[in-house]
Amino acid sequence: MSGASRPRTWSFSLLAALAALLLAAAPLALAEDAREERFEKTYDLEGSQKVRLQNVNGAVHVDTWDNPRLHLLAIKRAKGLRPDETLKATEIRVRKTETAIEIETILPRASRWGLFSWWGQSSAEVTYELKLPAAVAVHVETVNGRILAERRSGPVVLNTVNGSIRIAAQDGSVHANTVNGSVDVAFTGPARKSELETVNGSITVSAARESSIRYNLQTVNGRIRSDFADVSVKGKWGPKEARGEVNGGREPLSVETVNGEVRLQVAEAAGRR
Repeated sequence: MSGASRPRTWSFSLLAALAALLLAAAPLALAEDAREERFEKTYDLEGSQKVRLQNVNGAVHVDTWDNPRLHLLAIKRAKGLRPDETLKATEIRVRKTETAIEIETILPRASRWGLFSWWGQSSAEVTYELKLPAAVAVHVETVNGRILAERRSGPVVLNTVNGSIRIAAQDGSVHANTVNGSVDVAFTGPARKSELETVNGSITVSAARESSIRYNLQTVNGRIRSDFADVSVKGKWGPKEARGEVNGGREPLSVETVNGEVRLQVAEAAGRR
């Protein structure tokens, strides 16, 4: 119908010009200074057997002290077009249950702007440092960030996707899992029950020579090396594995990677290296 109004359409050239304008402006928006905010509190651990932390972006450091409380230090950082708003919308929630203290990072919701939703977006990360008694169990999860735990005697569960995992002076069981990053576990004495996995990275375990382990070691693209003479490796090219026992095999040790080496080191020898 000639008299009816037709819907207005956007030409391809006009859309291209709009895209170019947005692309040119984006670096200016993202160049705005980052913002930072400190969150620091101490919590009573009476009745708590475990501390659990769920993060998204940011490194996590779990340390040990003699104080029977949890000290939590979190640094929130935001950058982009509206860093102050992003910082305000980034929450740290702490909840105490009958047996645990649970910490969770809540990030701002993504924009609903569609085609150019990434333009002008602010990004946020939170880095954590926890101090708590050695025997309290620890469970840490993050997506983008490395994890370090030191001088623990209670069970440790550490999971990340993009980041390395390092556990130093450990005297309890370990479960560590990452996708892109190495895993390094050093025991203060004999090795304890451990389950260690990565996809892209090497895994190193250091423990006393008298360790009593029942081992299952696997890699696809890499080598298996050991200071413990009883470890024998099957497979020369491609996938390699080693299964067996050392000194009676009391503690299970499962190590698996795809692209990386597997190393079992005697603590004294590792120290000399």
